[in-house]
Amino acid sequence: MDGRTRRWAGHREARRLELVDAAVVAIEEHGPDVTTEQIAGQAGVSRPGLYRHFDGKDDLQAAIAARSVERLVTELEPVWRPSGRPREMLERALAAHLRWLSEHANVYLYLKRNSLPSGGDSVESASTNVRSVVSAHVAQMLIDGSLGAETPPAVAHPLAYGLVGMVDAAAAHWLDEPHGATVEDLGAQLTEACWAVIRVTVGSQVIDALGTVGADSA
Repeated sequence: MDGRTRRWAGHREARRLELVDAAVVAIEEHGPDVTTEQIAGQAGVSRPGLYRHFDGKDDLQAAIAARSVERLVTELEPVWRPSGRPREMLERALAAHLRWLSEHANVYLYLKRNSLPSGGDSVESASTNVRSVVSAHVAQMLIDGSLGAETPPAVAHPLAYGLVGMVDAAAAHWLDEPHGATVEDLGAQLTEACWAVIRVTVGSQVIDALGTVGADSA
């Protein structure tokens, strides 16, 4: 690329990001059934003008999902730098994740309804799934010992994806039908359930022997 081409490409990418951020605002306001017209209105462009920056509806949805995952991972940054005892870390991680879901319920429900299949021809498809991204982070933390003990990949991956899947399913149901439970109630219940699974999978003796991790271990 020459300098002019690079500048033009950078401008188009910046404009595309502006439109995606406007789409997220529209989803927050109008809910998961937001229309393309409402997104275009929030962005201050016409519907054809919106799609000049995207290769159709699927590309727009993928960009919205990718941006939302990026924000979630950023907001959960403290979780990826664990400290304290394993159960405390689990409790904090669940609280942070559920807080994000409750504060961005419309975006979360939009992602659930418009999620793209992982794999296939789309390079972005796997990264646009919130559950996959969080599960991959948790699995890596189990493998590298960030949570207090190194876990074999053959154990870490099923455990991470199973735990995140359980949390995801429970949270999705809670958003639709809370049955009087607060986000704190849900967090406490899921902490107990996840901890029980971890103890059984990793081994209660190993769990009981783990000390503090990170800053709190000094």
